[in-house]
Amino acid sequence: MKLCIVTVYNSTNCGSYLQAYGLKYTLEKLGHEVSFLKTGVKKNRRVFYRKAFRSLKKGKTAQIKFDYRKLRNFEKALSGFSVCPKTAAAMNKQDVFVLGSDEIWNISREDMRKAPVFWGSGLGGKIISYAPSVNVSTREDMEKAPFAAKALEKIYAVSVRDEYSEKLISQYTDKPVEVNCDPTFLLPMEEYERIKKECPYEDHILVYSAGSKFTDEDKKAIKEFAGKQNKKLVAFPHNLGWCDIQEPADPLAAIDYFIKASYVITDTFHGAALSLIFNKDFLALPRGNTKVTELLRFFEVPQLMAENAEGIDRYFAEVTYDKKALNERIMRERQKALAYLERAIGKSDV
Repeated sequence: MKLCIVTVYNSTNCGSYLQAYGLKYTLEKLGHEVSFLKTGVKKNRRVFYRKAFRSLKKGKTAQIKFDYRKLRNFEKALSGFSVCPKTAAAMNKQDVFVLGSDEIWNISREDMRKAPVFWGSGLGGKIISYAPSVNVSTREDMEKAPFAAKALEKIYAVSVRDEYSEKLISQYTDKPVEVNCDPTFLLPMEEYERIKKECPYEDHILVYSAGSKFTDEDKKAIKEFAGKQNKKLVAFPHNLGWCDIQEPADPLAAIDYFIKASYVITDTFHGAALSLIFNKDFLALPRGNTKVTELLRFFEVPQLMAENAEGIDRYFAEVTYDKKALNERIMRERQKALAYLERAIGKSDV
């Protein structure tokens, strides 16, 4: 069948790309022809030019080069995706629309409220969801976007990424709401190895961060830990400024940056997810990010997060997790996800 994924597949965000790739790969392995709906939500070139103009005014030419390398990395990676135009002629050829994954149901964000297509609004035919997240959206947020509850009525099978999303969405549908893992967990290790781009560093400490949430105390503790371990701090995918090496985002290189790292320090959902997938010794600093805390609790490893980086030496010396048990849990979640997708997609004439 022809399946069209509706997600943020083209953000210059490694996690967004890899979750999109993971779901695409999985659906293709189930025997389907897969494309992504061109929603028009993300306009990467426009964002780049706006940021470049601001950087130029401040004399930050190095940042412009850094951001352009990131843009080109994603444009090259995205060239391998098949895209379905948002036209009636193209969409009518699709048998099933698959909503998800990532934060496409996070209607606490204004940009997401402006994209009802992520809930299936305006789409015809059969619609299912796979592991979208509402993040911290509330009933009040749902009331600001009445299209969401109405759209849920048309969704044939409902799956979300976390228990918080399940509790909220269950209030607006009588259908069972299944909790499934993020699509990055669906990719087998051999596929990660096949698609990865080489990381030029080895035995480094990867600081995989969404931005500048690290306090001065955190930075000091992390740098001292790196010094004691005689390892380089590699900032990826953002230019943090205080690490030894700063590298722009590249979704396929990200895989090898994790694989070759001795330690990972992260404050993002997909940073924690990839650390689990590759069985890394890592420290998660959620900073109130419920996506990270829910993920680690979901996989029963809440000990892998802390409020700050102080005491990082003791943390890495004492805190462990059962990697064999984790891998077995990932395999069970993968099988559960495959069973859901096969059941939900079913026949195209529903």
